[in-house]
Amino acid sequence: RVGSRQSAVGGIVMNNLRNLVLSCCSPSSRYSPDDIRMGNSAFSSAKESKANERKAIRSLGDRYPLGDAELRKWCWIYERLSSTTQPPVATTQQSQSSSSLSSLAGWSAIYGDYNPYNRRSQSQSNLESNNTKNPISSRLDAANKAHEAIGNVEQHILTDGLSSIIGQCALGLSLKAEVSSQQSSSKNDPIYSAKSLTTIEEISAFEESYYTITSCVSQCLASIDSSPYDTASKSQSLEDFLEGISVSCGRRGSRASLSKLFAISGPNDNKNQQGKLGKVKASAIIRTAYCLTLAASYLKQVAANIKRKKGETINWKEFVPQNKTQNMQSMIDSLLTSAMKQRQGGGGMGGNFGFDYSRPTTTNNAVGPSNNDDTTVSLEEFLEWAETTTPMMSALPTFIFVLFAFFSPALSGDGKEPRFPHGVTPLWIPSLTIDQPIHSKFTSPTSSFFPAPSSSSFDLFALCCTSLTLASGRWHRLFSSDANGLSCNRLMHSLLGYGGPTIILIRSKDLSGKGECGSGVFGVYTFSPWSQESSGFYGNSDSFLFRLGPDPMAVYRPNGGGDSGGMDAFGANNTTSNEESETRNYMYFNPEARSKGYDGLAHGIGFGGTSDSPRLFIDEVLDGCRAASEDLTYDKGPLLSGLKESNSSTMSHFEVEAIEAWGVGTQQVVNKSLLARDGEREDAQKRIRQAMKGAKGAFLEDMQSGLMGNKNFQHRDQMRGRNGGCDMDEVEE
Repeated sequence: RVGSRQSAVGGIVMNNLRNLVLSCCSPSSRYSPDDIRMGNSAFSSAKESKANERKAIRSLGDRYPLGDAELRKWCWIYERLSSTTQPPVATTQQSQSSSSLSSLAGWSAIYGDYNPYNRRSQSQSNLESNNTKNPISSRLDAANKAHEAIGNVEQHILTDGLSSIIGQCALGLSLKAEVSSQQSSSKNDPIYSAKSLTTIEEISAFEESYYTITSCVSQCLASIDSSPYDTASKSQSLEDFLEGISVSCGRRGSRASLSKLFAISGPNDNKNQQGKLGKVKASAIIRTAYCLTLAASYLKQVAANIKRKKGETINWKEFVPQNKTQNMQSMIDSLLTSAMKQRQGGGGMGGNFGFDYSRPTTTNNAVGPSNNDDTTVSLEEFLEWAETTTPMMSALPTFIFVLFAFFSPALSGDGKEPRFPHGVTPLWIPSLTIDQPIHSKFTSPTSSFFPAPSSSSFDLFALCCTSLTLASGRWHRLFSSDANGLSCNRLMHSLLGYGGPTIILIRSKDLSGKGECGSGVFGVYTFSPWSQESSGFYGNSDSFLFRLGPDPMAVYRPNGGGDSGGMDAFGANNTTSNEESETRNYMYFNPEARSKGYDGLAHGIGFGGTSDSPRLFIDEVLDGCRAASEDLTYDKGPLLSGLKESNSSTMSHFEVEAIEAWGVGTQQVVNKSLLARDGEREDAQKRIRQAMKGAKGAFLEDMQSGLMGNKNFQHRDQMRGRNGGCDMDEVEE
């Protein structure tokens, strides 16, 4: 598998050694036969060393889903962690010693873009083109920045020793590899002297000597040559570390990384007699995922700021986790409700990708079984809930990859973010944006749903866990009742023509005193653009209804009867009308102006249900807004909070207190969708101007020809008499 790439790896080294030997053998050589024999011995030793390294990397590649360059990097980092030297980074008074995560990130940045398995190294290309300075200096700078940023993360975001638990439990670091305050200083590290190197030959020679993995190669060869039953010679610590990296980075699949998240959320001795993981508090799992997501989002912004060479400082205070338990209670209750229903045999097993929340079960504060284990869940219960309700809860792989990859000098040198491995989808807290005049200073939009600082909003985290598009990095505000007024017409105007995915959030008023719903947050997400006004439904199955709180969080996805239509990455709609089937009634956009109110259908925005009675309906005048608990398109369950059990399965009315619409997706998708809406509005204005121009011309022609009856010239006829004239003789007679 390594093959031709590694046959070229030692090309430069072996050619140099070969030239040395040939020069020694020339008649004019001033080297003695002993020197020649030493040269031959060095050549053979280097060749044997490369062959052993290839054999060791090939053996590791057969067991771990990592590339050759990645395996070599992790082996080198592990050797450094096992040594007694701290990373060569500047320490402050607040951080005199490095933690496990800080050391991992520091050594990863020191390794940087070094890759001996490339025919032409990046450092050589940069030096020859004079685009950058000595790559050693760039790696040291990145290591210092990473050390400083992770110090803020460990002190303010990943509190209560979570970083140490990740190092030991998630990454498989043994106590020997854990970094302690007794480690020796890194001031004498030879990499400091390498900062002054200027030529390619000098830098290549230093890299070959500094980035060796002889210890790991020896361990791997001993493991290969030993008997399968000889466990004493196995490099267990290295294998635990590589397995921890593989799982935590998502290379073993989402279930494996979720299992690791479950493990680090529980106590250290959380195993039963059979060696399996015991139950863990639901609140601990949710909070761990939340904190990891905040930490990854903070580190991402710091790394991006460094690569763009901006002098701005990213304020870590904006990413400190919210300590209000009630903010995350609805998500905790959702997990507990799911676990309870699985125990009762009503979970999502057997292909039912959703839970039935239509029959709420009350406990002391929310829902869950009324026994001593009502706050804990098992691993299988958590995995089932995560795969159906929050399939994007990839908090641990996102954090680990950012930690190791985002602070390394970019291989491409173009300043772009490193690409996540195939099959790993990152989870970010998105940045909120708003339309602003050109050249104006950016200000984050205010939101009644995500109070400032929005970068630490738990509700944003919860929503991003439900969909890849919601977690793609940007939310652009299209409409806000606080800024634009509580008007459905303005909401419809802001949506029409937008060419990308959107999410609508609604907060209902507390009508519990009238026997209706209480105050709650719910809404809808749709991937399809709002491309047309129509009396029928359109859209595709990439959409869902949701309830955010205060009742247990719930996500109601299409129940499997939908079509396979969709939209490409740039917002082009590939959907068709779904009038012929009530199982594909995804989205409905029917203003009264379209039909002058004569079609007999509901006028407004709807989702699910039928055209005369959608499941979730936002009335055009906001007087008849209503929501039901079931239809033929989406999974069954209530959208409104605080409903009595007798009303939970019927159509209920609600009053809108606040409503917002956001365009979501990547930067590219949102920008292209906004351009599509601008183009649609410009075309609409052109049609209006042409219609007005044509109407005016026809109006004047009709008036002049007399074909158009009007009162503008009746006074002339009246002056001439009722019949068009005045006969004075007849009057005298």
